[in-house]
Amino acid sequence: MKRFFLILFLSLPLLFSCKEEEEEPNVEAFIFGEWNFFCEGNCIQIYKYDQGKLYIDNLNSFRDAPVITYKSTPLASQYNSLVEDLRTSFPETFLRPLGNNLIACPECVDQGAYYLAFENKTGVLWWQVGKDPSLWPEEIKPFMNKLILALDQLPEQ
Repeated sequence: MKRFFLILFLSLPLLFSCKEEEEEPNVEAFIFGEWNFFCEGNCIQIYKYDQGKLYIDNLNSFRDAPVITYKSTPLASQYNSLVEDLRTSFPETFLRPLGNNLIACPECVDQGAYYLAFENKTGVLWWQVGKDPSLWPEEIKPFMNKLILALDQLPEQ
């Protein structure tokens, strides 16, 4: 009888546990831009859209610091709708499985890449997408074209 109660006691968590559902990623900040590895001058241009404000990085390359840092003063609000549209255009299929991937980036070291990330309290999901459009997966091509147009319209540091 003791054995029966022990087995019952140990199996209760299995009986009453709920199935873990796939949750939507909790996205708070959208980070995007581009970088080049072998270049002179400003080799990085990264933007962070957080709580309705757009910030620009204050680095000249990824070699300047191990973490991307941003200027404390946001850019003019005239760019917010452009960036919000870009953020909502990101293909949700790339949020699952979680990021931290290189996409079409066999020559990232030579050619540089586009940098995309979503940041929240638990961490950062990031992607680096190569600069050769012929290698991009079909589902990300419309977003990447929109990204390139947006980068051309944003101010540089």
